[in-house]
Amino acid sequence: MSAPEPEACPHGKPFSRARLLFFWAPVLLLLFADLWTKSWAFMMIGDGIVPVSGTWLAFVKVWNPGGVFGLGQNWTTALTVIRVIAVFGLFVVAARQADHHRRGLFTLGLLSAGALGNLYDNLSRWLPWDGNGMVRDFVMVDLGSAPTWWPDVIPWLFHPWPIFNLADSCISVGFLLLIFGWAKVQWALNPSSS
Repeated sequence: MSAPEPEACPHGKPFSRARLLFFWAPVLLLLFADLWTKSWAFMMIGDGIVPVSGTWLAFVKVWNPGGVFGLGQNWTTALTVIRVIAVFGLFVVAARQADHHRRGLFTLGLLSAGALGNLYDNLSRWLPWDGNGMVRDFVMVDLGSAPTWWPDVIPWLFHPWPIFNLADSCISVGFLLLIFGWAKVQWALNPSSS
């Protein structure tokens, strides 16, 4: 007789050890780190570009009214609504993961922390904390001009890379983990198996 399948939808255990360690800990730690680094950068960095390491890494304060890579510059309110829905959706999907889907829980934690960090900035337009509704970005990576071996038909995106923050990094890493199949995530609302 074979062992029963692990429960794919462990309702009633939102704070199991696996969830605390692999979902909630990354969400809380990375959200705190994102908000702290943004506050630090916007208090300590003056106007202009502040070199950190050679010419390839610098800090510069930028208010981003749009989304990733500065897309949707005139859609701040719409992007705020989308982020609210995304956070809610990520929490629902995380609640439906089996405890043994640790990579999936961690990946959902990365995505949730990133979405919450940028949503915090967006909500400053309506809620009583400092801000103007735009996302605070401050990390600039510039790898210089395209190398001679780089094909002309492919754009060189690293001169400079769009300015970003820790929340953007969390979202990017989370998407890469999903795209390359490293994280197993159960997306179905009523999964029948794990």
